[in-house]
Amino acid sequence: NLFFPAAESLRYNEHLFGVSLFTLPWAIAGASPVLAYNVTWWLSWVLNGLASFALLRRFVRRATAAFIGSLVYVCSFYVMQHAHGHLHLVWTWPLPLSMLLLERWFDRPRWGRAALWALVVLLGALTSWYMAVMVLLVNGLMGLVVLCTAREHAEDGVSEAERWRARAMQLVAAVLVVAALVAPFARHYVGLRGAPGEASANAATLSGYVIPPENTLVGGWWKTHIDSRPGSIWGETTVFAGWTAVLLAVCGLVVGARVSMATPRRWIFPALVVAGVLISLGPTPALPGGSTFAPFYWLSGLPGFEGMRAPGRFALVAMLGVSGLTAGAVAWLMDRLRHGAVVVLLVPVMLAEWYVVGFPAGKPTPFPVPPIYQTAEVRSARALVSLPAYPASSPEWVFGANYLYYSMSHWRPIVNGFGRTEPPDYDRVLQLVERFPAQASALHAMGLQYVIVHADQYPNHGQAILAAARGSTGCRLVLQIGTDYLFELI
Repeated sequence: NLFFPAAESLRYNEHLFGVSLFTLPWAIAGASPVLAYNVTWWLSWVLNGLASFALLRRFVRRATAAFIGSLVYVCSFYVMQHAHGHLHLVWTWPLPLSMLLLERWFDRPRWGRAALWALVVLLGALTSWYMAVMVLLVNGLMGLVVLCTAREHAEDGVSEAERWRARAMQLVAAVLVVAALVAPFARHYVGLRGAPGEASANAATLSGYVIPPENTLVGGWWKTHIDSRPGSIWGETTVFAGWTAVLLAVCGLVVGARVSMATPRRWIFPALVVAGVLISLGPTPALPGGSTFAPFYWLSGLPGFEGMRAPGRFALVAMLGVSGLTAGAVAWLMDRLRHGAVVVLLVPVMLAEWYVVGFPAGKPTPFPVPPIYQTAEVRSARALVSLPAYPASSPEWVFGANYLYYSMSHWRPIVNGFGRTEPPDYDRVLQLVERFPAQASALHAMGLQYVIVHADQYPNHGQAILAAARGSTGCRLVLQIGTDYLFELI
């Protein structure tokens, strides 16, 4: 309902349809959007843990090792820094679960298994455009690994020729169904482009994987004793992997080189690390060859991919690989140490490295919707706009998100918008809005019915704009609640 009067306005944000399927039951039951969001937010941690544990348990004998490895995927700082506002980057269980289902289906191709894999891929792809690309990436890598490590299964009485025919038919059917259901969503993102240089600005760096942010215990120690390189928690480039996890992953890679001779599918985890890190470095990485050998640069040239503006998010794929290597290292250590359970002591050390301290926004507090948005006039409005507007170029741009939050109490079309980008004509619309009430007739002609003025957010409590509006023939004051005013355009 944002960016009025633009058409297809949801394309300027992540559509989150896959997540909304899980908030829908709460909405049907009458729960508020805030409750539905919070329940789904908590559920994501449980599902992420179960899915990653199930995947890792497939490759390591010890459940404890799989559990410790799953914590890398569930609790890494990548997740911690997105957990405050990017639900679609926390709702990531389809990645490990789809990989597990693909591998199981490949060994025993059945229509039921193919359908279940397609369903999980579909839910992941419909979560967001970034998740769609990640699902495609991790399943492509897993498919390549299982294809290169295919083994015969003569014990079930099915010939390899029959098995390959079943795989081909089931895979084609699953892909066609998923593609048909994703296409109506994907087509809106074809042609969207980020601002010049945006992808490079939101790319990760190799040093970013090992330099902790200042809002961690180790980041604070680094700033005090080494240098000032630890940066803010905010931003797409904060991808700190954790020193303990990295050391375990390196150990897992070394010992896994021997173990993988017997279980070669374990090479999927180093492949995930390499692919995730390289793509997260963006279109112009500080590596030999620059953009020539940059996977993100190749991806951004494909239809539908050109609008991806935050390559740093692909660190999630790398952390999934690190989780597998960590599980392998822990299993190896537990097999060789006299008291293998001592490895569990690494867990609090690892989690402490990701633990957020001194969160800049403070503890969450109740944030009530102003009563003016809950009035009968607003609930039945044809369309409205709230002032002051906060365009993306404004230093206070983040406050523009408040108006989307307020609109959950009425769901009427609003001019105010907040997202990954803006409609092409949005600047012209904002210019008219910011000239209220002088352009009241033009706003009325555009289809707007009401203008809400938050006077306390203007200099001198909005005396100038209120006086002009009261004296205008293009609008009339309908009601006032505190320092909030509702004007109707006439």
